[in-house]
Amino acid sequence: MKKTQTTLARLRAALERLIAGKPEKVSRSGKLTLNRINNEAGLGHSYIYKFEDFVEQEAKPAIEAFNTNYDPVKAKLHLNNNELSDIDKLKLKIKKETALKKQYRQERDNMLTINKELEAQNCSLMFRLYELQEREKLRNVVNFQVATTDKILK
Repeated sequence: MKKTQTTLARLRAALERLIAGKPEKVSRSGKLTLNRINNEAGLGHSYIYKFEDFVEQEAKPAIEAFNTNYDPVKAKLHLNNNELSDIDKLKLKIKKETALKKQYRQERDNMLTINKELEAQNCSLMFRLYELQEREKLRNVVNFQVATTDKILK
């Protein structure tokens, strides 16, 4: 194998270990970066940048996917495999509460929108009913000719 192929294989293996959460040379906690991949592969400073195809096609998409799902509190929990400290428990509770509040606000806004639409439809239907009643009143009117006193006397 050429030296570049060996180095590329080391980079790929390092990336896989970091994604799996089983690094050998760097700490487990922390977001995934090109520097961490470089250090896990045991390469010199910024050596990873010499492999532009690997960086653009493999590393950057993997880093983006990993970091979007990365939660430092969960990572700390897996790292220690112990009870969370009080501060971490509170941080986790706050995070859950804010997520719930956001969800509840969204549900409330959706319900208010639905309520407004139903009110508008109800008003429209009530007005249409009123119009129909008025039209029927005009149709059912019977015209009586009232006999005047002049005609009766004649």
